[in-house]
Amino acid sequence: MMTPQRFKDGKWISVLVVAVAVGAAGLTFLFKLYEFVAASATGILPGMVTATVLPYFCISAGFLLLAAWAWAGGHYKDIENPKRDMLRQEEAYERLERQDTLFYE
Repeated sequence: MMTPQRFKDGKWISVLVVAVAVGAAGLTFLFKLYEFVAASATGILPGMVTATVLPYFCISAGFLLLAAWAWAGGHYKDIENPKRDMLRQEEAYERLERQDTLFYE
């Protein structure tokens, strides 16, 4: 349930905008898919239809596989941890640099 505090911070507006944009993109993709099926079923220039729509399918499949690989690898579980790791590594490098042990002569 949405609390009044959630409405005050304004984050729901950005979530709504992204959801509408993704929905609109999905609808246009479905329209392209419908056009592809309708044009290829009629037999009018099937090579041209396939050549123009096939890259959409390949690119979409690539993005879908990449997202599935990231999800299966656990990349969405703790999105803050890589930032903390980078900051810890940077701190260790700076400490070694201050001690003149980072680079050997």
